[in-house]
Amino acid sequence: MKLLRSLGIAISAYSIIPVPRFDWSRENMRFSLCFLPVVGAIAGLLLFLWRLFCEFMGVGNVFFAVGATLIPLLLTGGIHMDGFCDCVDALSSRRDRKKMLEIMKDPNIGAFAAMWCAAYLLAVFGLYSELGSAALIDAVGCGFVLSRALAALSAILIPNAGTTGFLVSFTGNAHKKAAVISMNATVLLASAAMIISSPLAGAMGVVFAVASFFLYRNMIVRKFGGVTGDTSGYFIQICELAILAGVFSGQLLLRTGF
Repeated sequence: MKLLRSLGIAISAYSIIPVPRFDWSRENMRFSLCFLPVVGAIAGLLLFLWRLFCEFMGVGNVFFAVGATLIPLLLTGGIHMDGFCDCVDALSSRRDRKKMLEIMKDPNIGAFAAMWCAAYLLAVFGLYSELGSAALIDAVGCGFVLSRALAALSAILIPNAGTTGFLVSFTGNAHKKAAVISMNATVLLASAAMIISSPLAGAMGVVFAVASFFLYRNMIVRKFGGVTGDTSGYFIQICELAILAGVFSGQLLLRTGF
């Protein structure tokens, strides 16, 4: 029952899926962070079903790409994109650490956030429209699990930039050893699934995802002094884009006869 309550809290916090409400107590949230990749698995399943629907209806790549771009955004209610926008606004200000943390807490959207959000969605749409096979799309779907497992690992392993906030509620109440072990296992399983789906392109997606993880870790420690809920959302969005770019790069190598 404890695991089910932790699962329910994770799904309700990181998606729009209706689940029974549970008290956000330390006991109930003990394993919630471990279930963050479940939302990614649901996103991957929706992408898989969307691909099947588009194939059955015989629609073109552009229509498929629109739906694929919107699926994670609609499923999560935009919570990760909100973090991306807040983080981009802060980074684009080029101010000191204290001021950037204040900017991330500002509920208003800035010009930089609007521009980079549009650029991000356009890049995702363009990459999806160029994926030429079901195997490549399925590899990207597995990447939704990988990005969230890496995000959970970063939240546990990197100190928090503050003492309060949404992410602190999860990391402060988490069973850290269980989270680290389960997320490392999830990273390996998701990576294996991507590679099985499409060996070269899937492997490229994994490499790009891991590279984005280390670049993100170095950036947030240097710029913010640690993780926040907003930087975690930023990472998930960046990691998903990196996975798409990696799979697309693998496709290009396959086309050139690599």
